[in-house]
Amino acid sequence: MNDKGEKVQLDTITPEEEKKVLRKIDLIVLPLFFLIYGFQYLDKIALSYAAIFGMKTDLHLVGQDYSWCASIFYFGQLASEFIAIKALHIFPIKLYVGVTVVAWGAIMMCNATPHDFGGLMVARFFLGLMEGSVAPAFVVLISHWYRKHEHPLRIAVFVTADAVAQIVGALLLFALGGVDSAAIAGWRISFLVAGTLTILIGGIFLLVVPVSPHAAWFLNEREKYVAVERVAREHASGQHSEWRWDQMYETLRDPLFYLIFTWAFCICATSVVSFGSIVINGFGFSPLKTVIVGLPGPAIQITTIWLAVLATRIWKGARGFIQTAFILPPLIGVIMLQTLPYERKWALTGGYWLATCNSSVFVINMSLISSNIKGHTRKSLCSSVYFIGYAVGCVVGPQLFISVEAPLYPTAMRTIAGLYVVFIIAQLTFMGLNWKENRRRDKLAAGGMERAIHRPAAGEDNETDKEDLGFRYVL
Repeated sequence: MNDKGEKVQLDTITPEEEKKVLRKIDLIVLPLFFLIYGFQYLDKIALSYAAIFGMKTDLHLVGQDYSWCASIFYFGQLASEFIAIKALHIFPIKLYVGVTVVAWGAIMMCNATPHDFGGLMVARFFLGLMEGSVAPAFVVLISHWYRKHEHPLRIAVFVTADAVAQIVGALLLFALGGVDSAAIAGWRISFLVAGTLTILIGGIFLLVVPVSPHAAWFLNEREKYVAVERVAREHASGQHSEWRWDQMYETLRDPLFYLIFTWAFCICATSVVSFGSIVINGFGFSPLKTVIVGLPGPAIQITTIWLAVLATRIWKGARGFIQTAFILPPLIGVIMLQTLPYERKWALTGGYWLATCNSSVFVINMSLISSNIKGHTRKSLCSSVYFIGYAVGCVVGPQLFISVEAPLYPTAMRTIAGLYVVFIIAQLTFMGLNWKENRRRDKLAAGGMERAIHRPAAGEDNETDKEDLGFRYVL
């Protein structure tokens, strides 16, 4: 019975019903995920473009000052991940995300106000503090709204926003950054505009996105049932406000937890985007040409993201091998930047384009967490530790770029190449452990253990993937 006393039929879900519900979810929920993720990335590249449009001169940044302004953002993000672990249980995820998006928009506007290094450091720290919880919340939300095989495609949609933000944002920031007839510097205007747009998107998110599939205003009662049940039958866990200490202890003893941290650290410590405009500008290009020459990089990122998604749909159950293969383009790019002579500027620029395109790996990382981790406390922990690793990597990464080594930064490139090798080892280990556990459960099922038989679940629960022997890991 629904809240109006009407009888709701809870029977077999037809493929047509499921497709209709999925289309509605995609139409309402996914575009806002895309926009928020895009604006989050716009905030990151805004610093890079501000650097070539006078910010370093206006704020008297010298030596490693710019590197620290990039790193301090991730100290804030690191702090926010520990807050998120608990906050994702206390508050509805939709409310928590919406409020933090509005707050980060306001702080983004404050990035236009500093007049020295210290002021910018404070503004960047609090910006990271507000932004940091959004990505782990999205990983959890994806697992509430979508089935496992749908995760890579949907995560790819909002991660593609990173690359789109680099293209659209670069042109926008160039237009604003180049303003020299206004009362304030153009780079300050770019922060004000980006912050205003972020506040607007945060407000729309709060108004439009439902708290959960149960409360989806755009679905009728039968469709709400379909939305919840189709995910629950894959041994998925929904949102629960109870903090489960047993799930926490189980997770802290699990090697997968630490491999997830290693993934994120390696991927984010290897990012060259914060220094992209400086690298390209260092090849002798003007600010305008720096913006234009940088555009093929995100275009290649979009291509690799969707090739990776296509590969997961062709070779089901091989996500780990696929992301290992897609680590090769950025690794090749880094090797090019490390080994080619400075005179070969266009070849080096091509190496930079390749070095930026590790977003496809990020997509598959997050889809593996959404698909393989079960139990709300456990999933929150694993999602948060991924972004703790992300933040730690992003703190360390900018410090690899020693100012006197610009524009090719050989120390950074050597270290990044080594971290990609570590990532490949961690990924293959993750796959091996899950393959071994799947085989163990298959043997238990073959031996007659009823609980270990792999079949659709009877409904949503809060068991972990370790406790639910009918669960199988996606490789």
